[in-house]
Amino acid sequence: MKKFLRAAGYTAGTALLLLGLVYFIAWRSPKYYRTTTAHGAYPIVAFKDYNGEHPRPYVIGTSAVTVFGAAHTRDPKDSQIALIDSRWKALRPTVALVEGRLGFLLPGLMDPVKNLGEGGHVKALAAADGIPVYNWDLDKETLAHSLAKQFSPAQVALAQVLNPYFGQLRFGKPSDPAAFLAPFFGRAKYVGFQDSLRTVADIDRYWQRYFPGTDWRGVSDETALPGYLADMMAAGNDLRNQQLVAAVRELTAKGERVFVLCGSSHAFCVAPSFTSARAAAPLSATRDLADL
Repeated sequence: MKKFLRAAGYTAGTALLLLGLVYFIAWRSPKYYRTTTAHGAYPIVAFKDYNGEHPRPYVIGTSAVTVFGAAHTRDPKDSQIALIDSRWKALRPTVALVEGRLGFLLPGLMDPVKNLGEGGHVKALAAADGIPVYNWDLDKETLAHSLAKQFSPAQVALAQVLNPYFGQLRFGKPSDPAAFLAPFFGRAKYVGFQDSLRTVADIDRYWQRYFPGTDWRGVSDETALPGYLADMMAAGNDLRNQQLVAAVRELTAKGERVFVLCGSSHAFCVAPSFTSARAAAPLSATRDLADL
């Protein structure tokens, strides 16, 4: 009995040690960067006017900022990864801003790009250099509240729950859409719709209300979303792009050198805020611009 208890104790101790190691070495999602400086509207390209006709990646460079607008990838051999390294080395950033929550990762055991995309690579660079990483985006609740001023609670809730699925389809369709969506139903509570949107059957019902005769399971945000979802994406992206510019402006005002990782559409749309009087001039994929 004593041997059994001793063995059980060793096993439990080892398990606790491993859990402790995982807790301290695992990557967790970067915190949102919350601006504290009041500001007006910054010059951006409204997303409703965005046509996608620009180079990818779309990179804006200044003496204090690199905005790297990536074509989203999970391929470690993608040529963008080497370009990120080059631009990172040139800027020597003191702060990194990434798009999205990234998620959990065990460095050394999980590939950052395969698991988290190009944002994972930027996180790895920041970890190697010992600089902070933040999520430049608006948190989902703040965004939902802002969108609820223009759209109904049902419309906002449906989009909030389905948006991760629409984004996933560019990397492959989930084998079990219901299981994929399970973690996102809680977003409906942001607009008080949690009791009405709880299951895939609820999604099907509301989807047919707005998009009769179609199936959300085949919808990807790599192309234009249907109906009001396109208008909501445009409104949401405008809000998010304003937040991106505000975060960069606030950090550079503090003397930071900022490396921003975002989708190429975001980089294109915020370019006017980083080009001053030359906002209307066309930009190449890697053009260096004047100071802010």
